[in-house]
Amino acid sequence: MVYIIRSILLSLFMMCFIFSPLVFSAPKDPDLVFYFPFEEFNGNIALDKSGNGRNGDIKGNIKIVDNGKFGKCAEFQTGSYIDMHGPDFPADQIPRSAITLCAWIKCKNTGDHHEIFNARASDQTWLIHPEARSDGNNFRWLLRTDGATTIFDIRGGAVTWDKWQHFAGVYDGKKGILYIDGEVAGEGNGGAKIAKDWGLGARIGRTIDDARPFTGLMDELIMWKKALTKDEIKVIMEKGLEATMAVSPIGSISTTWGQLKFE
Repeated sequence: MVYIIRSILLSLFMMCFIFSPLVFSAPKDPDLVFYFPFEEFNGNIALDKSGNGRNGDIKGNIKIVDNGKFGKCAEFQTGSYIDMHGPDFPADQIPRSAITLCAWIKCKNTGDHHEIFNARASDQTWLIHPEARSDGNNFRWLLRTDGATTIFDIRGGAVTWDKWQHFAGVYDGKKGILYIDGEVAGEGNGGAKIAKDWGLGARIGRTIDDARPFTGLMDELIMWKKALTKDEIKVIMEKGLEATMAVSPIGSISTTWGQLKFE
């Protein structure tokens, strides 16, 4: 009788496994602020896949195209951006003590700077500038604290126009580091907290005062309120966040099979 019950349970398990999609999610990272893999839009809504519901409104001409670094990506036409509803962004999800922001970008040589993400505090502090720069063809990673005091302003690396490059800006509360394609491109001393709010706005692809328009392709835009290590950045750069967060189904399946078969 016990053997029959085990056989039935095993059959039911295998049917569920065969006819169910292989989707296994890792526990949610409490420090993940937003994640845009840019695989799809819902009308004029850019979909945040972090689980936090931090979707953004598409302004201008941004579309999903093929040939991203991982599947599809977003193509930004000059002057377009994604509004992240800065004044309404929850205070506990805004990085202050630490931050990591990274993205794959492929910028066109427009003669202008390309702003990956921008936010402005209610005291008018321009608190963050992750950019591909046209003056010097390098990258910039800047953070400011309350009162518009600069924490650091790092510039380094070399922009190669019309080529995919990986940008990662990190701050652990003591030091800022700029990584380009997984390697250190610049460092700067810190010590202060990042400005406390995004009260005057937050955008992907353009500054709050409509300058420095990102033009080109963007993929895997991610923000955390923690500092990732160089090794963590390299893994995400090479595999994408979704792949690194996925739990392999092999262990779960084999364990369940063993319990059904031998207990």
